[in-house]
Amino acid sequence: MGIDDIVNKAKDVAEDLAGKGKDVATDAAGKGLDLAEKGLDVAGGLVAKGKEALGDAADKAKEIGENIAEDAGEVKDIATGEGSLSDKAKAAVDAVKDPGAPDDPGPSAPA
Repeated sequence: MGIDDIVNKAKDVAEDLAGKGKDVATDAAGKGLDLAEKGLDVAGGLVAKGKEALGDAADKAKEIGENIAEDAGEVKDIATGEGSLSDKAKAAVDAVKDPGAPDDPGPSAPA
């Protein structure tokens, strides 16, 4: 075997290795893309769940805020209504203890 044979054999081996390297790189790139797509799917699902959770929290906060505003209005009406300070305080406490209850007419006038 002469030097030319060795050079040609080295070229053949190098071409085979280059082809195999290209195949491995192509497979790795394909698997990387698959993993990236799966990651995006997972991320998209997490984003959707996060949006749903935030929407639920916002709805609950809005409901609580509406109840607080309603109770504040009741307490204001009680405070500006007729009756003793003690009766007004009791009526205000009762109104706040039962959020969202129908309007309290306020303390009743003594008979």
